[in-house]
Amino acid sequence: MTALALAEPRRLARSVTTDDGAEIAVYAHGDPDAPTTVLFCHGWTMSAQDWRPHIDALTRPRQGFPAVRAVSYDQRGHGRSTRGGAPLDMALLGRDLARVLAEATRDDAPVVVLGHSMGGMAIQQLAARQPALFGARVTGVGLISTCLNEVAEGLTVPVARPGAAVRRLTRARERIADGLLRSPRSARTVHRLLTGPLSHPNTAPLWRAVFGAGPHTDSVREGARAFRDIPAMAIAEFYAALTTHDCAGRLGALGRVPTRILVGALDCVTPPAQARRLTDDIPGAVLQTVPGQGHDLPYERPVLVVETVHALLREMSRTLPSAGLALSTAAAR
Repeated sequence: MTALALAEPRRLARSVTTDDGAEIAVYAHGDPDAPTTVLFCHGWTMSAQDWRPHIDALTRPRQGFPAVRAVSYDQRGHGRSTRGGAPLDMALLGRDLARVLAEATRDDAPVVVLGHSMGGMAIQQLAARQPALFGARVTGVGLISTCLNEVAEGLTVPVARPGAAVRRLTRARERIADGLLRSPRSARTVHRLLTGPLSHPNTAPLWRAVFGAGPHTDSVREGARAFRDIPAMAIAEFYAALTTHDCAGRLGALGRVPTRILVGALDCVTPPAQARRLTDDIPGAVLQTVPGQGHDLPYERPVLVVETVHALLREMSRTLPSAGLALSTAAAR
């Protein structure tokens, strides 16, 4: 794979304030008058900075595709964004995304929303609660390494487990989350065990789950350092929030727009079975399973993600007249 060049350092475009006082840091890249905006939603323990290679590629014109405007943001409690005062659940992250969409994108330009893991869940929460946005403001969706419900099921529940065992393990995950939130010492201990020794982070269970076959030690070490920069209690709180995610039967709005789903064949955090369940819940969604890749698919395979955005732009130009007009007009300039 040809590595993508890194984009310029993050440029803070604005800070979006939520109803509970969280300050959401938003970054803008590329031509503000570009015909299409791609809005990036990162995952748990990540930040907007992780989308740099994708943004760099997409904000440069390519034959057959005009350059897009790219908007990214730090999820609350991540990067430069503050935590806010509201009880944390996935519905709250969907409302944050709605606020960013309203305040940081143009009303007259099609928007593609792209989410990894927790970011993909935020997009689902938005679709479940504000379906009118899809087909009007949002005209394309990319969901990468994410799931419909039963977060982290692949880490603890074998595919063939009967229902009673699944329920017991779900309750066990909830108890773990509650215990971590009550005990900062326990949260710090689990934090260290998950990340492993920085000298040999490949040995830690977290990185075996996140990466695909044979990740480079330097890549894993960089991820381990970034993970350790996040307070242990913040990680525990967001883990607890992730267990509240369930959008089964509520994603009909995504069937109005081109929707593509990517999953790594070796992903055991949001495994392929979850991606298939998600695809079945969205009319017309297209699923691509990527051999040899784990949960960090968008960062191990940035070119594939960029190609997925281009595929969405092609579909938008065919199926959504307003988006097609904007794209064709810009391409002719």
